[in-house]
Amino acid sequence: MEIHLEIFPHELFTIPILGGLPITNTLLTSWIAIAVLVAFALVATRDMRLVPTGVQNAAESIIELLLGLGEQAAGPRARAFLPLVATLFLYIWIANWIGILPGVGSIPALRSANSDLSITVAMALIVFVSVQVAGLRANWRAYLLKFVWPPFIGQMEILAEVARPVSLAFRLFGNILAGYVLVEVWLQLVPPVVPAIFLGLELGVGLVQALIFAILALAFLSLATAHGHTSAEAEATAH
Repeated sequence: MEIHLEIFPHELFTIPILGGLPITNTLLTSWIAIAVLVAFALVATRDMRLVPTGVQNAAESIIELLLGLGEQAAGPRARAFLPLVATLFLYIWIANWIGILPGVGSIPALRSANSDLSITVAMALIVFVSVQVAGLRANWRAYLLKFVWPPFIGQMEILAEVARPVSLAFRLFGNILAGYVLVEVWLQLVPPVVPAIFLGLELGVGLVQALIFAILALAFLSLATAHGHTSAEAEATAH
């Protein structure tokens, strides 16, 4: 039995006005995930009340849970990074779950967004730039000095800084692509009962991968601002 499986994203069409920008099935799924999150945010904030109910209550519960986890990992600084970290978590989570809906992957126009390396690289680059900006804003002298002195340690710091976004991008891409391939192969080999088991497992994998990406992003942001935080505490103690 021949198994047909496309590893690379399928180009659906191009946008001539944007220089022939190719629109792939993974990008289309990504837009759907964004639309779901925007719709959820609009509904949750449409009629906000002091005592939340319904969708507002669900939204606030998710944010409180993320803030609690963030403060456990990074302390009070987690609140400043929450908008970025929470956005990354929610997008990856929803995109992963949309990617395992029945038909997504089998239908050429739709495929799991995070099984496309270009999308995970884009998110990793956002984290990388945010980390550099946060480190420079916290204490630019101390942040730049760690890449220079001591000499050998400085070079290691540069390598580590470059390796972090690479690790973020490939970890998420590899896990989601592996799940996509596994489910699609089983769907083509056996009846839907067995693949349904793997789909259930992929629900957990999608959530865990979103959480890992967000927590690692928070950890990198926290490490980048550690010098500035220490300096501020020292100045406060001195005064």
